[in-house]
Amino acid sequence: MSQRTGFDKLFPDTKLSTTKGIIQESGNSPLPDSQQHRPVRWLKVDNKYFTNLDDGLYHSAYGEEIALVYDRDGKVVAYKNLTRGTSSEASSSGVIGSIAMVLILTAIGYYGGVWNFIWKGISEWWLTIFIIFCFSLYAIVWTPIFAYRESFREREGHKMLEGL
Repeated sequence: MSQRTGFDKLFPDTKLSTTKGIIQESGNSPLPDSQQHRPVRWLKVDNKYFTNLDDGLYHSAYGEEIALVYDRDGKVVAYKNLTRGTSSEASSSGVIGSIAMVLILTAIGYYGGVWNFIWKGISEWWLTIFIIFCFSLYAIVWTPIFAYRESFREREGHKMLEGL
């Protein structure tokens, strides 16, 4: 498990590692040896558990050889199934979509007068300003940084795969 704390936990982990090996086990259940009790898709390669699997990787068969790029939490960023010749691809559509959605919601909030309807009955004007400020930090600052770092992490992971 990762030792990331505080501010680092707000953004994707960009410290990536690689491994190559045979699929030993997989499942869709709580991760073995974990305190979390919610089911997740997991895969065991080289006696390590990995999560954040897409359909192509999750449906790989036992005994197939794969190469993985993963972060400190064991979340898969990129993979290549060496037996089948399939792999993941870096995508920018999530970045574009998340930033577009934030811009649309922000425009609706500011220009559509949503704040007036929500806070009309509150006499503490500073509370309204504080809530709008917090939303603005989330929408205009945090989301684009998060999306950019996730995109960078995917591109970097796929570059690392090419080196294997």
